[in-house]
Amino acid sequence: MLFVKNLSFFSTSMFRFFWIVFSSISLLLAVSGISVGMAPPNVLIFLMDDMGIGDCRAYNASSKVEMPNLEKMAQEGIRFTDAHAPAAVCAPTRYSVMTGNYPWRGRNPNGTWLFNMPSQVLPGQKTIGQLMKNAGYNTAFLGKVHLGGKIFSKSTGKPKLSMKGGYQDFDFSRRVEDSPASMGFDYAYELPQGIQGSPYLALENGRLVGGEKNLRTWKVGSYGKSVIEADGFGSSDWDSSKAGPILTEKALSFLNRHFKQNEANGIRKPFFMHYCSQSCHVPHTPPEELGGEKIKGASLDAHLDMMVEADVTLGKIISTLRNVGELENTLILFTSDNGGLSRGTPGQYKGGHNSNAGFRGSKAQVYEGGHRIPFVARWGNANQNSPITAGSESNALIGLQDLYATFAELTMQPMGLEDALDSQSFLGSLLGKKEKLNRTSLLIQANNGKYHGQQSKKSIREKEWKLIVTKELEPIELYDLKSDPMESKNRIKEGNQSSRIKRMSLDLNRILDSSRSTLPYHISKAGLDEAEPKTHSSELLSPRASLICKIEVPNSANAQNWGSKWKIKGKSPMRISFTPKAGEKWDISDYKLASITIQNWDSGVTTIEGRMNNGKLTSWSHHAVGFAVAPSWEKITLGFPFPMVEDRYAGSVLFKDQLAKPNGHRLHWRRFFPEDLREIILDLRSSTGNINALIHAPSLAWETSLSRDQRLSALPYLDDLGQVRAVDWPGKSKDLKLARSSIQKELLIASQEAKKRKLGKYGGWSDGPKMKGTGRFRTQKINGKWWLIDPEGYLFFSVGSCLTGWRAETSADEKRSGNEFFSYLPGKNDYLRWSGIRKIGGKNFVNFPAMNYQRYFGEGWQKIVKQGIHDRMKSWGVNTLGCWSDESLQKDQKTPYTLISSIWWQQNGHRKFPSPFRKNFQRDLEENLKKLAWAKQDPFCLGIFIGNELEWPDRIGETIQKLPANHPTKIWALKELKKQGKGDSPAQVKDLDLLYLPFVQAFFQKCKAAINQELPNTLFLGCRTHRGPSVLGKAALGSVDVFSVNVYDSRVRSWQVPEDADVPILASEFHFGAVDRGVPSPGLSGSWDQRQRALSFAHYLASALEEPRFVGIHWFQWIDQSAAGRRDRENHQCGFIDVAGNAYPEFTQVVSKATMNMYWARSQKNPTTERILFDLLR
Repeated sequence: MLFVKNLSFFSTSMFRFFWIVFSSISLLLAVSGISVGMAPPNVLIFLMDDMGIGDCRAYNASSKVEMPNLEKMAQEGIRFTDAHAPAAVCAPTRYSVMTGNYPWRGRNPNGTWLFNMPSQVLPGQKTIGQLMKNAGYNTAFLGKVHLGGKIFSKSTGKPKLSMKGGYQDFDFSRRVEDSPASMGFDYAYELPQGIQGSPYLALENGRLVGGEKNLRTWKVGSYGKSVIEADGFGSSDWDSSKAGPILTEKALSFLNRHFKQNEANGIRKPFFMHYCSQSCHVPHTPPEELGGEKIKGASLDAHLDMMVEADVTLGKIISTLRNVGELENTLILFTSDNGGLSRGTPGQYKGGHNSNAGFRGSKAQVYEGGHRIPFVARWGNANQNSPITAGSESNALIGLQDLYATFAELTMQPMGLEDALDSQSFLGSLLGKKEKLNRTSLLIQANNGKYHGQQSKKSIREKEWKLIVTKELEPIELYDLKSDPMESKNRIKEGNQSSRIKRMSLDLNRILDSSRSTLPYHISKAGLDEAEPKTHSSELLSPRASLICKIEVPNSANAQNWGSKWKIKGKSPMRISFTPKAGEKWDISDYKLASITIQNWDSGVTTIEGRMNNGKLTSWSHHAVGFAVAPSWEKITLGFPFPMVEDRYAGSVLFKDQLAKPNGHRLHWRRFFPEDLREIILDLRSSTGNINALIHAPSLAWETSLSRDQRLSALPYLDDLGQVRAVDWPGKSKDLKLARSSIQKELLIASQEAKKRKLGKYGGWSDGPKMKGTGRFRTQKINGKWWLIDPEGYLFFSVGSCLTGWRAETSADEKRSGNEFFSYLPGKNDYLRWSGIRKIGGKNFVNFPAMNYQRYFGEGWQKIVKQGIHDRMKSWGVNTLGCWSDESLQKDQKTPYTLISSIWWQQNGHRKFPSPFRKNFQRDLEENLKKLAWAKQDPFCLGIFIGNELEWPDRIGETIQKLPANHPTKIWALKELKKQGKGDSPAQVKDLDLLYLPFVQAFFQKCKAAINQELPNTLFLGCRTHRGPSVLGKAALGSVDVFSVNVYDSRVRSWQVPEDADVPILASEFHFGAVDRGVPSPGLSGSWDQRQRALSFAHYLASALEEPRFVGIHWFQWIDQSAAGRRDRENHQCGFIDVAGNAYPEFTQVVSKATMNMYWARSQKNPTTERILFDLLR
């Protein structure tokens, strides 16, 4: 165990040391037990009052009371055999359950017992209700409290701490404070003292039930079926026998309201219920019946009748959950606040029933009978696929304070240093993950009474050993619970136990002296020394709600409803649609992400294209798209990181220069309106021709949270390396030293792997057929498929990366640099300034990758980094330096490259729509190409682009009409009309439209002529078209060697090139991003995570390999764009590597595998995209 007395004494390095030492005991689980994308489970704690481990047959076959619902729950779930209350009485235990702290960390060491005493929960101590509410749960507390509270005095207006002035001085017109109703519970029905003590009343949401006029004095005695245990006051209609039925009714009413609200909204939010039964505390006043089931007289005596009552309540809650289809997705935890009551001396138990199953002692005592408790959990449908295995058992050592950390892990919420100071997650044990080790130490305290076994004694566990100490912490008893579970042999005086006693005493004292005894649950190892943990990317992706929907499948398909998911079987391709079960739309504006979990049960690979549609749907707007690949039996997530409208962002102006904001508000030309989601469409395709999949209801994540938004937007926004500071993610560089070490290892591995790739000198397929080598790249059609041929004659399919180098700049203007936006910027005399700061258009831009490399490698950094890039590309099968790559890399003559000559300067008044009829058009092109004369006759030069994403209109007629009379294009057009004998005053749009083909032909012909003049034998790769009609492809014939298209989609498309235009095509830009690595934008084509980003790359490659005309695909871009936005505000997570230089291994491993197999896969006859994809992933 780790005990920290004063956290301020511990440096970051010491925390890292302790992390290494203690991570093996699973104080922190790095991976949640729940699959990201699945609907979050409801959670119910059913906390009994004074029930012992021997009171039910789930633990004690000799029990004299039948609890069929609990017994069935144990059969369908898991029993913990070494579970403990942290105290042997109720009040301190209830505090521990509520906060995750040992009892003595509250206001009073032995708990707060009186309802009007200051709360046992101290200011700043976070509760389990707040934890679950923060995770999007609808929260409820019902039953006994025993935590104190704040009730005001009528006479003074201050908190009333005594009975001076009688109960009449309590001001119940005011809301009672510091009770569960103000501790994170949306609904609370509280019995401040249970049924055993004054006041005998109930509070509903902090308000007195029945009103002040209904209050009266109560004296000890029996009142019909009710019993008053102590003098006091309460409601005049108080009846202790009705407490259980009322709590049951209130619980069921809450559930019914919750489910009705979900149905009305069409969104399933989970609930968290902390149900604190009054059973089976004295007075033992069971009701005659509950919901038609006999209670009183159902068992041996009134004490056990109350067990029956609780079991009936449990059964009714379970029935309600089953009836609404929520039982399968509800985690139910049944336990007790301390050990069972004493029913007599050993061998003479009343009715032969032993509430503690033979364990020594009973409630209030330090022995096992005082605190060993039943703990039964159920989650799932009780079959082999349930999260909790039916009929299982765990001997993990757990304390009830561990519920807090368990729920933190369940809901993927990192804990702060001040949260749940003694709580350790046992989620791994709950889910049967045997590799998750458990507690070895646990402290327990007895009651402060004068009787034997009480007297404020404490015990400390060390695995199976238990040491008992006095109030003064003097060791007095030692037991080996493995061989002596009933504590019959005290081994304290055995000489060979002295070292154990000393060690355990030391541990006990360390716990008592510590500011926390367990490490806070974190999703990653980082930030253990931070008071408030960083937001982890997994937390943002963790599901918080799901859509209530109906599903439509083709008539030929079969869809079986399995609760919140569907088993789908049918032929490929298949279209599935989700629509609201009630109403016409969903409002998901409280969330930033939507997803669907899918498991492919087919032997092949299945692809899923998804689309979320608004009501006013167009081909380019009012929808969001997603894409996913599901290999055989893999459970994957189809993600929709949907865009929003810009004017709805209300955050800081400092983030205006980036498209995606820190809080997940993403801008995109598609424009999606989350308050108007009408349907979700899935198009599924399979490599086998069959669809066989398990599809979950759509989930929602990244819920709106003002406090989280503030954390995510906190300054400085970028850390020293240029990473988002407020978010943690797998693979994030923690500091410069670790980043340097990481990249050195990566580059070494890349160098070794690159040597293993069997390729030609220029990256061609050396194991494939060899054509004529001309010393330059060329194209050739072979067996009906176009190919690039490398200078040696080998077949070459170009897989490129644009912007390869060390640039990822972001604005460092005065607005940002003067507001601590950056953790670090180089000063005027800083040696990093020349590589890190660049002035563009009079504004400063900072380039973190270049600065990082210089800090990693010193003066010779460029040589090291360049070689590393060549090695990485070769090892991953990326064989081309794409557009805008660093010139020094191109000149290395190690990796083939493409060039680009910009013609934006020829716009002539129309953005990116140059006129080939402008005087000196070709000469100016040639002048610009002369700047690239160094590449003349370079065999590594694959080809050249002229321009990028020119704005070709769909029709040219209206564009020409709007041009001024002296525009060269308009002059040419009117001349052409005259030649054709058509009117030109005014010219008709339909006539002008017919000039589109010769216009584009002239453009391409003059571009080709300029290239032939200045860079002879260099392939003309077109102009990287992103839009425009099919006339472009027709016009390219005879001039363009390879027609280039920028296609951001799930697969290659080439609508600009008609089917009858036989010309090679290159996908010159595409990418897939994700939001799981800190950068808030997933790019123009978003994926859920790095795994899906990788599989989407492989699918895109497969689609290009299938198309006979495609000869390559070029990824955009090498490095992630800066999280703070480049010059045009784009800030996409779309790189092979991040800003610190780290590769994304989940991504590059798949890229490497896919490129290794691509030549063989393309050589197969008539394959489909999905079949090629299957082969690429072999």
